[in-house]
Amino acid sequence: MTEPQGTIQLPPQLSTLAPEVDDMYYVIYWISVVFFVAIVGATAYFSWKYRRRPGHSSKPPGHATALEIAWTVAPLFLLVWLFHAGFTTYLHSTVAPQNARDIRTRAMQWNWEFEHEGGVIDELNVLKIPVGEPVRIIMSSSDVLHSFFIPAFRVKRDAVPGMYTTLWFEATELTDTRACETDADCPEAHMCGRAGECVLPLFCTEYCGAPQGITDSAGRNTNHSTMLADVRVITREAYDEFLELGPPPPAECEGSENQPACWGEKLYTSNGCNACHSADGSAAPGPTWQGLWGRQGSFVDGGSYVADENYIRESILQPQAHVVTGYAAVNMPPYRLSDRQIDAIIAYMRTLSE
Repeated sequence: MTEPQGTIQLPPQLSTLAPEVDDMYYVIYWISVVFFVAIVGATAYFSWKYRRRPGHSSKPPGHATALEIAWTVAPLFLLVWLFHAGFTTYLHSTVAPQNARDIRTRAMQWNWEFEHEGGVIDELNVLKIPVGEPVRIIMSSSDVLHSFFIPAFRVKRDAVPGMYTTLWFEATELTDTRACETDADCPEAHMCGRAGECVLPLFCTEYCGAPQGITDSAGRNTNHSTMLADVRVITREAYDEFLELGPPPPAECEGSENQPACWGEKLYTSNGCNACHSADGSAAPGPTWQGLWGRQGSFVDGGSYVADENYIRESILQPQAHVVTGYAAVNMPPYRLSDRQIDAIIAYMRTLSE
């Protein structure tokens, strides 16, 4: 299989929608080029031909009714055709096939969450999709306006608070998952993902600023400009296995003496928990995880808690249900993790309290 090639202006076409979008783009582009050259060329020619010269006096211009009607009516036919072609492409990109797989997508400051069939939730900022099958993305936002954009698929749609928006695509090529250290190690249209392998990038193309002082160890997912997700196009068999078993522990945790704790530590970083919670007791926007397990404390509403399994689970899934005293100004978004992922985070927390 030959590697798909992009053009000077556009990346490789890696979805069934991409050729339609590119054809429409290049038609409009070359029409613009032709008219630009023609108009600028005519302007330059007439400026030279009718330049001011000694012995020549200007004459009042005439009135060419037929010419004026022609240059008014002729573009209408072009505009009507462009509208028809553009609207047809828009409808095709909006109405998903009936056999499309649904993936529920939630955007939040500053992460993407993906829920697959059967309630299977992958790790934050990782989108797995099967090759050769249409996928419908059903989006919502838990806070502000975000925008879902995958350049290689030529799809973009806003995630709007208080409503659902949708888009669909069908990937035509598996992602090139070669090992990488930087984006330069990956083929065109790919980037070096969080797991050290090449993936397709998913961008948030909105901007509304970010809270001051919130960073993560990788310098990512702290505002819209770095709200990236890894898109991995996998085989249908691998996707069905993922739906059946859920997201697996990372490969680097295999053989670890405490595999759940190792996985929990990875989730602590990849899910952006370290942006608000330290693991060494240092000051942070949210409570530190060091010594959290088994700790007793109070809520702003007057209640009390013991940091056990139930408390940790509720704090992850419904963080605003009970707010710890001293952290009323912190607004933590809800995280929809699988039971295995929550167990892994708890196992990691316990190691920080031993």
